Amino acid sequence: MKSVAIGKLMIALALAAAPAVQAQSADLVGGARDSVRVMRHPNGARSIYSRQSNMKGMRCSTYQSDGRLVAVNDYIEGRNGELVACNIYDHTKRNIIYRVAYGYDSSAKLIEERMYTNPEGKLVQRVIYKYDADGKRSKPIIVSLNPAAAKKAIAPTMSGEVETMHRQLKKGKR
Repeated sequence: MKSVAIGKLMIALALAAAPAVQAQSADLVGGARDSVRVMRHPNGARSIYSRQSNMKGMRCSTYQSDGRLVAVNDYIEGRNGELVACNIYDHTKRNIIYRVAYGYDSSAKLIEERMYTNPEGKLVQRVIYKYDADGKRSKPIIVSLNPAAAKKAIAPTMSGEVETMHRQLKKGKR
């Protein structure tokens, strides 16, 4: 039974992150132009990015095409406005299932994501980013440290869309 739940969770997390890579359009939502963006995906799913009320982060809620909530990611900013962590909730928005920490190099380029189970704090995945001579980020190198899910990596939480939405939402409030 537990393996079925873990399998469903892996699918939900993959849906939450994967569609962002294939996203077609970012739309502004009515009266909240400076604090909300909607990303519509080819498969009918949508991700809603919103500025947190304390202005120290961003929330991404991803819904399937039928409107069911798949996952919620809360991104947390550091002192300099960079995203330093992410809490990944289940579809109820009440239970944190993973916590993610982001690492940057001295040039403020994202170089690693580390995903931990919650509340145990067990490292289950590392996502490593490399950059070419022009500063363009490579595809992520995903290292799964979870033997139960050795063949299924969890999608990285810091896609290009997440960074773009974060910049837009920060700029909109200034």
